[in-house]
Amino acid sequence: MINIELNKTVEMLEKFNYKYKLRNSTITVTLDFSQNVVVDLSNPSKIIIRDHLENWNFLTGCIKMSLKNAILYNFILLLFFGFLCQYLQFTGNSLTNLFLSFMGWILLFSTYYLIKLEGFKLQLKTIIK
Repeated sequence: MINIELNKTVEMLEKFNYKYKLRNSTITVTLDFSQNVVVDLSNPSKIIIRDHLENWNFLTGCIKMSLKNAILYNFILLLFFGFLCQYLQFTGNSLTNLFLSFMGWILLFSTYYLIKLEGFKLQLKTIIK
């Protein structure tokens, strides 16, 4: 059963020209902009799909972490930067434009990475089932 799912998955990856590495029953797929998806087919009753952002990505910079953790990390940074901008507003300096640019950057790339990941998961689920 594992070999059938593995073969279907590899055929789909080659058909859509994805870059991937195959190790035993685990496939690591490299998506755009330093995003990787790990598909673990070792358990036939449960397929495990994990993601992580590699070093030098648009959300976390040089820190390697999953997309969920990257969104949480950036939310905390936005809160901190927002309070800093409010404090500087009272002292006469304004970083509101930089804050809005930072917020737009995070929203844009969080949405991009999330859509890319969920689209890939949907492709995988339709092929395997």
